[in-house]
Amino acid sequence: MASPQRNPNPTIQSISLSIYEHCHERNEVHRIMREKDVSSLRNYGGAPMVAAAFNSNIEEGLQTGSALKPGLKQVDHPSFTSFVLEEFKSATLLPLFVSAAICFIAGVVSEKPDYGWPEGVDILVNILILLFLPSIQKYYGARNDAKKIRLQKVTVIRDGKRQDLAVSEVEEGDLVVLKEGVVVPGDGLLVSGNELEIDEALNSSIDCKNNPFLLSGSKVLKGGGRMIVVSIGSNTSLGEMMVLVNRNPCEEPSFQAHMKELNRAMDYIVMFIYIVLALVLFFRLLCTRNHHKDDQKSVRPPNLNNKVSAEFVETLFKKVLLRSRGKIILLIYSLTIVDLGLQGILPPTISASLICWNRSLKKKYQIHPKNLYACGTMGLTTFVVIDVSNRLLVPQCPLEAAEALKNKEVSIVLVSRGEENFVRAIADEMGILPTSKDLGVNGEEFDQDVFTRNDIISIRIMYKSQPKHTLLLVKALRENGHVVTYLGGLATLDTPTLKEADVGIIEEQASCGLAHESSDFIVQGKGSLLPLLISGRFVYSNVVSFIEAMHTTSICILFMAFILEPFHLFWVNAVTHILGFSMILMELPKKRTISLKAKAICPNIARKVLCQVLLLLSLGFIPKTILGSNEDTQEVMTLNVFTMFQVFYMFQIMEFSDIEVLTVAVRNYSFLASVGVTMVFHGIIIICTENLSLVNWIICFLLVLLLWVLDSTLKVVAKTLYRSVRTLPSEMFAT
Repeated sequence: MASPQRNPNPTIQSISLSIYEHCHERNEVHRIMREKDVSSLRNYGGAPMVAAAFNSNIEEGLQTGSALKPGLKQVDHPSFTSFVLEEFKSATLLPLFVSAAICFIAGVVSEKPDYGWPEGVDILVNILILLFLPSIQKYYGARNDAKKIRLQKVTVIRDGKRQDLAVSEVEEGDLVVLKEGVVVPGDGLLVSGNELEIDEALNSSIDCKNNPFLLSGSKVLKGGGRMIVVSIGSNTSLGEMMVLVNRNPCEEPSFQAHMKELNRAMDYIVMFIYIVLALVLFFRLLCTRNHHKDDQKSVRPPNLNNKVSAEFVETLFKKVLLRSRGKIILLIYSLTIVDLGLQGILPPTISASLICWNRSLKKKYQIHPKNLYACGTMGLTTFVVIDVSNRLLVPQCPLEAAEALKNKEVSIVLVSRGEENFVRAIADEMGILPTSKDLGVNGEEFDQDVFTRNDIISIRIMYKSQPKHTLLLVKALRENGHVVTYLGGLATLDTPTLKEADVGIIEEQASCGLAHESSDFIVQGKGSLLPLLISGRFVYSNVVSFIEAMHTTSICILFMAFILEPFHLFWVNAVTHILGFSMILMELPKKRTISLKAKAICPNIARKVLCQVLLLLSLGFIPKTILGSNEDTQEVMTLNVFTMFQVFYMFQIMEFSDIEVLTVAVRNYSFLASVGVTMVFHGIIIICTENLSLVNWIICFLLVLLLWVLDSTLKVVAKTLYRSVRTLPSEMFAT
């Protein structure tokens, strides 16, 4: 529909329009702005008529009748209480509160200071850790974000007067003063001033005549002038695209989310034990009067040299349940050690190792990580989407790198605002020319929702792809279960795609300021994509192995609580942490990578726990004439074997049976030092507790050898059963 004829040079004054005309005029302006239609803008009457549509003019700004009072749209300060209440909704906390309450009630009724109270306090401390630690982290993160928004200010002209306002206070029709360093607060038109240079790699020069269109989020690098704001917030081009982003701003990276999934499974195990513990205390309270004599007996570890019989099990059950402190206090200590290891030490250990990896990336490859966990997520990548518009990012993935990525089962998708021939020429140059099974699609057709799931994962080229089309592609790939890395950031409108992708990468000299804030990695130089992916694979594989080892050790600690002293359990936990930290830092060329998801890793943990518990209990069947009659010797042997089991499994998950892996390990002096120091301290602990004989040491090493045989046997049996189930006809499982 043609616009009505207008006076091309209206006088500078407010132009009164009806409400209907206002809506029609503003919609027309928004269309012109969205399409960047210079011809329609001239026909419309230029910047003066655009200003008039918003009750403004290009000299005195928005006509409000009175100056706006500052602070009308201040960003609310995040409330710490709201984050605490959010964490309180966790499924694990309510049962723990009930368990603590039962323990405290038992202590009050029994009128004994050592009955129920230690258990209740221990559970309460764990509740506070689970409740306040994540709340504090989220609170400070939200507060810093709100602080950044409040600090963003611009100068506007309203009613002919200059005012300094927060970006959140800017309204449509405001006349904004632009200068070097100012971030554009909304979509609008440059109405006066010299040529501007903004931080858009594909559209850096802005002038009043040929290219007056400014987008929200762009940053002025050079020059100055004034602009009329025509849309703000969700009505801007950037805001409309942000609505399409599926990812929650608070959503954790895939790597971190997988870690929390496994930790959540362990939390449920600990929670279950706490509930059982509370019920046992309640049961003991009811039975205390009838078993008064048992309360006076001393607490000693069970003699594993005795024959295991029904009478022994019954006696052990009574001792655990009916004595005032009995074995339950030992279980409490073990639970505390497990919680300390998994929630207090494990996250900082992984974070410290990731910091070391990130520093290594910066030093070796000039890759600057902005997200601590992004390196691990990079190891999960299955699709890499590269914006090759203007060829600015092509050097990050040269010919040999593209082939290496394909060999690592990573699919590459090239997107560009250019024509099909342009994109295909780059694909040919990079050595990734699509095959007959691959698709090359027009971006303008992609948002019509005509592509099936198989079509989406077959796309290798997308030409005439505007930022919205690229965003929809990345979104569709993620919805199909793929981990997507996006290399882009050439324009402000690429920011939503960087946020939507699992990993967002930008090139420092070919990206805008807003992209810097939204990216996970900033790369310099050339050929950064391949080493980043390889490092990510190392990080992911090593961290998975470490977490598997830690959870295996933690569950075994719960079983060993009735046999070993709390200090011994703490030492075994520390050994796993020390060796695990050194392992994460190594570039181990493993042949396999286990998924960090609970359903993939839990069977391995269960197998290893079963093997360890069976062999540790087997010590009780070795004749006293071989072990010696001293009970301290038995306990020290149990500690020695338990520690050696953890070291064995650490070496096993590092795949030391592979010569290539072993060669890397023996050349890593920090790892050798950590192993050496750990073994020295372990020897000191053993010698200071009880000096073992040569026969005792031989038995310990034989048990480790037996562990390897038993673990390998169970692994073969499990694989055989799995293959047998997969080969059975599907009809056998029909209900």
